[in-house]
Amino acid sequence: MERREQDDSYRHVLKYTGVFGGVQGLKIFVTLVRNKLASTILGKVGMGVNSIFMNISEILNSWTNFGIPFYAVRRISELYEEGTDDDMRRFVGVIRTWSIWSALIGATLCFFLANWLNNHYFPEGEQHTFEIMLLSLFVASLPIEAVECSLMKGLRQLRAVACIEVMVALSTLVFTIPVYYFLGIRGIVLSLVLCGWSAALLHLFFSVRLYPYRVKLFSRSVVREGWPLIRIGLPYVLAAVAGAMATGEVFSYLDDTGQVGLYRAGYGLMVTYAGMVFVAVEADYFPRLSSINHDTERLNHAINQQIDVCVLLMAPILILLVIMMPWVVRLLWTSEFLPVAPMAVCAVFYMFFRAVTVPIAYTSLAKGDSWLYLIMESIYDITFVLILRFGYSHWGLLGAGIALSTAALFDLLMIGSVYSILYHLRLRYRTAIMVVPQGLLLSATVAAYFLLSGIQMYLVGLSALIISATYSFRLLSRDLPEIAFVAKIKRKLGL
Repeated sequence: MERREQDDSYRHVLKYTGVFGGVQGLKIFVTLVRNKLASTILGKVGMGVNSIFMNISEILNSWTNFGIPFYAVRRISELYEEGTDDDMRRFVGVIRTWSIWSALIGATLCFFLANWLNNHYFPEGEQHTFEIMLLSLFVASLPIEAVECSLMKGLRQLRAVACIEVMVALSTLVFTIPVYYFLGIRGIVLSLVLCGWSAALLHLFFSVRLYPYRVKLFSRSVVREGWPLIRIGLPYVLAAVAGAMATGEVFSYLDDTGQVGLYRAGYGLMVTYAGMVFVAVEADYFPRLSSINHDTERLNHAINQQIDVCVLLMAPILILLVIMMPWVVRLLWTSEFLPVAPMAVCAVFYMFFRAVTVPIAYTSLAKGDSWLYLIMESIYDITFVLILRFGYSHWGLLGAGIALSTAALFDLLMIGSVYSILYHLRLRYRTAIMVVPQGLLLSATVAAYFLLSGIQMYLVGLSALIISATYSFRLLSRDLPEIAFVAKIKRKLGL
């Protein structure tokens, strides 16, 4: 009962969202410095090449990780609630063994398909075959890191996960910039390999303290126990592949116009920085949702609760990003990337809609309805590619930003409708009246950005920011009187 009360509290949700914590702040700062230096050294062409290499890695990893990391979080979370340590040790051994096989298969495919991948992603005759072969080492690190991270998330080791995030960000900065500086574009893959294995080793350093690292690569019983994971995880694999292929299709389409780097920058601005609010959704929310997936009432409560926190935290951040967009672009990259500013402004609704969609979308994962998840993801991916191609062909990068927000709205309406029928999920009135005002304030800020200029735009934007932030603060502090920092701020402000 005590664990249930703790997991159901707003204090728990906000605490592990981490936006007000130094951990996420430090991670944002490190990421900002890294991207600034990388864009200065590589330019938009180099950033585009980096995006293509990352997409190749994502597709190969999606094909070969068998969906084990996602299923591992769900199953470990269930075993954690049941308190069966022997079963936990056996399951950990199984997923670690399969992570090694996944790493070997992924690396092998990357190595031997290098020439084909080069011709597919670089049709203009650029030769990156050797770099793609070297990329196989990076691909090998991904399933190992993912499984160890899933283990800690399922065991609720969220402080350790947050600590690792910061250490990974710092190590990425240390390994990336010197390599870029001395080797330029030729050093992109080498930096990925160094970053990938440093992340994997950092996760292992923490996770082996919980469960010693033991694998049985040639044990028939372990391999046999892993087959159900493959069967359950197949839809997740196909969904991840569909998503990576959709991204690859977009990159291939934009590469003909030389806009991959700019698109990636605009997309990354929304996902990497504004998306920090979602840090707890996968790290804390998904394991909690998995442990209560058979209780419809608690499931509804948890989903609405997560939407409340995501929207109330996301809206002021997005409004601030719109107001400061030209300065943010210069700060994060260089003036060469200024054309992404209008795209990023149009794409702010992508993140706003995602703040509502993501907590709902995890329901099928928590319940293990993997084929439904695949269907939803596939429909979205196809729709996203079609909308983006239409938007970009008519309005360029601005159209790409509009397409991102339009696709996100479609995803929200589709998932919300289907899941309400299948799982009896309901958006509470209290949650709805939180979402609508924040959406209107964000819309007013975006309209001011495009229709007004100078002091008028800033007056409208700052007014919306003050109202949004005050609204969020009052609602969160009302539900979180026990949080010390909220009480302290209220005392100082005389509230």
